[in-house]
Amino acid sequence: MKPKLSSAQITSLDEFGNRVYLNPAEVQGPFRKYRTILQTILVVFFLGLPWTQMNGHQSLLFDIQQREFYIFGLYLRAHNAPMLLFLLLGGTLSLAFVTSVWGRVWCGWACPQTVFIDGFFRRIEYLVEGNYLKRRKMAVDPISSSFLIKKTIKWILFYFASVLISHSFLAYFVGSYQFFEIIEHGPSANWNLFVLAQVITLLLLFDFGWYREQFCTIMCPYGRIQGLLLDQSSLAVVYDQKRNDCVNCNRCVNACPIGIDIRNGLQMECIACTACIDACDEIMEKVNKPKGLVRYDTLNGEKINLLKPRSLIYLAAILICAIGLIYSITQLKHSEAFVLRSISTPYTQQTENGIETVTNQFRFHVNNQSNDLHKYKIEVIDRPEIQIISQMSEIELKPRETFDWHFFLTVPKTDFFKNKKVKVRLIDKENPAEFSKESVLTLLGPSN
Repeated sequence: MKPKLSSAQITSLDEFGNRVYLNPAEVQGPFRKYRTILQTILVVFFLGLPWTQMNGHQSLLFDIQQREFYIFGLYLRAHNAPMLLFLLLGGTLSLAFVTSVWGRVWCGWACPQTVFIDGFFRRIEYLVEGNYLKRRKMAVDPISSSFLIKKTIKWILFYFASVLISHSFLAYFVGSYQFFEIIEHGPSANWNLFVLAQVITLLLLFDFGWYREQFCTIMCPYGRIQGLLLDQSSLAVVYDQKRNDCVNCNRCVNACPIGIDIRNGLQMECIACTACIDACDEIMEKVNKPKGLVRYDTLNGEKINLLKPRSLIYLAAILICAIGLIYSITQLKHSEAFVLRSISTPYTQQTENGIETVTNQFRFHVNNQSNDLHKYKIEVIDRPEIQIISQMSEIELKPRETFDWHFFLTVPKTDFFKNKKVKVRLIDKENPAEFSKESVLTLLGPSN
């Protein structure tokens, strides 16, 4: 015998803590309409972004293997990664700010978990198995051939949907066009990527197809810390207990994808998806009572206050992160370079035309980070007696090209003992003001 649910118990669990599989009712209303529009935009954006380009490269690409990152026209190397701290910290603080003001609007409207389940997988389920009444009937009816056929078709479609999402996700790290080239060569040529793609596909299939609301309730930490971010002036989906207009139709419970009863007040499991609002308004309209028995409102019933101390602190921290990120971007040069001492003989001595000299070998590691071709040259600053010796008087690097430029510094022995410090500079030959890299080097040589 199936255990009965208590009035204060969420419908996704029975009284023994076992999962109750949910088939939420479909609802119509303004919030459902707006969420459908937003979900469509987000899904198209996620699937389509890897196929867009800016400055000749994929708009958003995190090529971990090559240590290259393309972010909407901005090219970064691995050594630029620390500036992403500003972006990640700013994003976290922005989520905290949004939550403090508008509650869990992220969960119900923009979280990938919600967007893909509600906007993708449930629509497949509805198409194959019918509305929630038919799905609930299937869950209790004896297994039949129709049941097996529908379940098989549904899970096949779920699998292909998971494949589409997983491959689109990997395209952000491998490159969309490169990814198709890899697929053409078959799994045997890229076993690591093939296995990774299958693992991600199966994880998505498990999560979006079966685990669903359990991820939000059990695994997602955001729901558990929302109590620290919300206050009485935060927006939330609330039930107006003072009206006494509820007709106990349970329409709000049937529509909830998490399985909670909003009439029990604000709960950790609530993702503020607004399905209960549309469901309740539909019933209120039928019984000729005012809408808004369940509605978006602040917990204290007052207007949203964007200037409360908590929000101002978040905004100040977000502003600091934004300034730090903008400053870091402005400091980026079209090229990066650093000088290293040669790992071979530290120095050599020689005599030419009766003059004893000391020679040190170095190399400039030069990286052209721009989309243009650049020419470079090396010069010594304020030491005319030092001679630069290299096979090339200048180098030319193509976009994204890296080069190790070996060179020698030769100084008369008498001058070596006077000053062992030397400044060398790598410059953009055609536009020195745009790029210049100075380095102070210490010459090695004999002690006397």
